[in-house]
Amino acid sequence: SRDSPGEISPSQKRRLRAWNSLDWALYSHLNRSFWRKAEEFGLARLREEVARLRQRREFLAGRCLKGGGPVPAQAIPDGNLRPFQPPGGGKILGFALREGLGEEERELCSRMAMPELQYKDLLERRQFGAKNGSFG
Repeated sequence: SRDSPGEISPSQKRRLRAWNSLDWALYSHLNRSFWRKAEEFGLARLREEVARLRQRREFLAGRCLKGGGPVPAQAIPDGNLRPFQPPGGGKILGFALREGLGEEERELCSRMAMPELQYKDLLERRQFGAKNGSFG
């Protein structure tokens, strides 16, 4: 998440859609497909499952996270949990773990709080081994 998403005007929205027309077409198709499948699954059942997922997320955030939610990257002591900060872009928020977690709990919490690039690297190492992507 970003620290200050800001609002965009309708004209900016139109320009962004034009610039990203293929992305927008893909999004629109997948959105229609999602709602078709959601109706097949059952909207009431989907709402129940979403509610359970939110309860579990809140429980784990309270158990795992310092402050219970996202924080600025510079407030995250563990460098492995700091999200990439794109140059010139908005600041990307991340998650700091609570102090005093046991080893097993820290491992679980770290995986859930890990930013996408670090998580991708972890999955690649597990799937392909430690030398994946290295030239040499």
